[in-house]
Amino acid sequence: MSSLIADQHPEYADLPLGPRFDGWDCAVFRLGEDLAARIPRTDDAVVCLQTEMHWLPRLSGGWEFAHPTFMAHGQPGHGYPWPWAVITWIPGDTADEVPLNADAGAAVGRALAQVHTPSPEDAPFNIEQSIPMSDRDPKTTERIHRAHADGGPHGELLDLDAALALWSEALAAAPNSEWVWSHADLHGANVLSHGGEFGGIFDWGSMAMCDPAVDVGFTHALMPRAGVDALLEAYDRETGRVDDAFVARARGIGLAKAVGMALSPREVTRAMAWRSLEALGLVH
Repeated sequence: MSSLIADQHPEYADLPLGPRFDGWDCAVFRLGEDLAARIPRTDDAVVCLQTEMHWLPRLSGGWEFAHPTFMAHGQPGHGYPWPWAVITWIPGDTADEVPLNADAGAAVGRALAQVHTPSPEDAPFNIEQSIPMSDRDPKTTERIHRAHADGGPHGELLDLDAALALWSEALAAAPNSEWVWSHADLHGANVLSHGGEFGGIFDWGSMAMCDPAVDVGFTHALMPRAGVDALLEAYDRETGRVDDAFVARARGIGLAKAVGMALSPREVTRAMAWRSLEALGLVH
């Protein structure tokens, strides 16, 4: 990493290279106090990084919450095969480790209102999130039953009847009438917490055209139910989008994401999944 930086961006060569943090797609190295080097780990991660490098600067000019800024783009070299980038470092803990408190809900709602602007026809399509609710049904229904059978890491029990009823309401809800820019991967590992306060959003490589209820649904994994209620209130003040169908879809998305995360081998992700199910009111 040091050789890549020295050769391609010597303006940063004197900055100390700090600890490495491994995400699902990229490794991140601290670079001095205020920057980081973001390094794809797979071919698929290259696509995500290029998506983020192309779209994030075009969309984020008016955002009032913390998010990464691209400072430099790097190329393959010294045996490393893919593009990479230098970004600004955003301090904080990830919300899967330090969940947001209920008071953070309004700030997250205002942030999502800024993100959710109309998406153009050439916006990326996310194969997991830019899809109708009905396309999620077989996998989600199977995972609901599996989460009920497996239980949570601390003996939590999923209310099967309530979960299936919530999912039926989501499937029956009127579909979205607009497509907006979305983060599309807004779980706790991509949201920052400052002792429970909202600290920003990073890892925009999955950003895509989605139902605006997608990002809102994911926020059940970030905070307790009271926080989601405050988020919906703030988001509706800014957008006017919240109605019964919107809430039903958002709750359905939250359930679909939670029962998927419940299958993770990572302890922190499973714990986040069951916090999400609790925020949805589905845990005994």
